[in-house]
Amino acid sequence: MSDAAPVRYRFGDPARASLLLGLSLRQSIPLVVGVLWLTLCLMAGLPLVGAVGPAVGLALAFGRWRRTPLFDVAGPGIRLWWTRSRNRSPWVRASLLAAGPGFDDDLPEPLRGLAMLDAPIDWQAGRRSVAVVHDQRAGSVSLVLQATGAGFPVASLREQDGLIASWGAALGPLARAQCAVSRLTWQEWAHPIGVSGHREFLDGLDCPSSSAASKDYQQLLDLQDPFTIAHEVLLTLTVDIRRVRTRRREPVAAAIDTLTDEARLLVSRLESAGVRVTGPLDALELSTAIRLRSDPSRVAQVSTVRRSLAAAIRRGPIEWGPMAVEPRWDVVSVDGSMHRSFRVAGWPMLPVGADWMAPLLAGDGATRIVTVVLEPVPLQRAAADANRQLTSIEADHAQKERHGFRLTARERRRQADVETRERELAEGHPEFRHAAIVTVVAGGSDELDDACARVEQAAAQSMLDLRPLAARQGEGWVASLPLGRSFTTGTRA
Repeated sequence: MSDAAPVRYRFGDPARASLLLGLSLRQSIPLVVGVLWLTLCLMAGLPLVGAVGPAVGLALAFGRWRRTPLFDVAGPGIRLWWTRSRNRSPWVRASLLAAGPGFDDDLPEPLRGLAMLDAPIDWQAGRRSVAVVHDQRAGSVSLVLQATGAGFPVASLREQDGLIASWGAALGPLARAQCAVSRLTWQEWAHPIGVSGHREFLDGLDCPSSSAASKDYQQLLDLQDPFTIAHEVLLTLTVDIRRVRTRRREPVAAAIDTLTDEARLLVSRLESAGVRVTGPLDALELSTAIRLRSDPSRVAQVSTVRRSLAAAIRRGPIEWGPMAVEPRWDVVSVDGSMHRSFRVAGWPMLPVGADWMAPLLAGDGATRIVTVVLEPVPLQRAAADANRQLTSIEADHAQKERHGFRLTARERRRQADVETRERELAEGHPEFRHAAIVTVVAGGSDELDDACARVEQAAAQSMLDLRPLAARQGEGWVASLPLGRSFTTGTRA
């Protein structure tokens, strides 16, 4: 037996390099614009008018609104105010009968430009129809796979390290040059299901219910009920249409063929890595998943969609959008549920083990979705970017030393992180940009606040820093759905 110690995993410093006097780009822009405005007004002989520029710039760069920096939420806040003042609030679906002209385009603003296609593809020596999500705004197509792990939480530390290495090997080919895959998103949805199904099973048995053992067992079920949680993992593979060679074919059709080929290869690699993958979801399965994540209170209603008349005439799969949406500053209401999304602003600063996300993923009875977006970066582009960053950091450090300023421990760590990244790229390791959000769902505001507090505590145990998506809750809700539309900013791994 090997005596090798378990692997420890490190994340780079998430802080971005400063642009001006330790300020970020979004902080520097208002200050620079304010100074330029003051200069122009002084040249025109309007000093009082010019003083407004620096004042507004200082307010935007250093001010806060509802405990959030103004430079971070000014743009989204203005867009939210404009949308709420221009459109009806809350948004309500116009075609309540789910039929007639305009129904397919009757979607709220965060979902505009998305279309669900029922596409026939060749899969495992057969022809089947799958759901393909076409994002017209981003120019991409996506399909969704369902994945199941092979007992990762109960595996030994060395087995967990092996599973992670196999997972990385399965994703590595996506970072090759000229690959059409632009994004891979994995989403883990956890929701309490209770023990009602087990109670129904017990009711069907012919056994006495008044015995002491039966009463003790019922008490055990009562204790276990809030901690019985179902977990489901979906993988969304996204292809950029602009990267696909059309060969005189219709671009979307060519992109779907490329997406199918990439999905088939990915499934083969994942199964070799010990991950069980179910083939692409069809339109009915995907629409059901979207509706359940948007409003978990509709579990009983959505479970009957396969037997409904709408499904029989192929209208059921198309009804994937919500009935009502109302985005607000810190929450978005979707049908009968409320959503609050957090971005992962900070990853673990200390080395962690393979199961470092266990407190968050295996938390208590809160309904929540953890979304992680992986964007492959071609090796040559990643190496050039690492070299550019290292050159910039070394020049900045040299300038500080010339002027007598000391280097902080965080600056030295940032340089060490970039050097490690450059060395790993030289060894041939692929690179992925990654970002994550956590979306909490509840039926009311008080219940949502309690659930968010528990999720934030679990994230802190995983050494994750969560920040609310202020004024962008609608986008956060859409990013938590298996639609292939998500954010693009993130760090590298």
